[in-house]
Amino acid sequence: MNRNDDVVTASEIAAWAWCPESWRLGALGLEPGNKAALVRGEKHHERKAWFEVFSRKLIRVGLILLAFAAFMAILTFLFRNVAE
Repeated sequence: MNRNDDVVTASEIAAWAWCPESWRLGALGLEPGNKAALVRGEKHHERKAWFEVFSRKLIRVGLILLAFAAFMAILTFLFRNVAE
């Protein structure tokens, strides 16, 4: 891939905004010395992302159950009044 040194990617801007020294070392081709901590951080964020997805699904199930309960309450009210 041809790389124009005058072009800065969005990833490079984000890396520089996060930590200019980390960006500089990465631009020099140096590897980070805290690989174990980086791996732990990635796993932590994967768990958090999984929990967020799981929570959204549970909220959706709860709303569906709430809608079903309201529907059943309305039907009960209607049929109870018809039977009287």
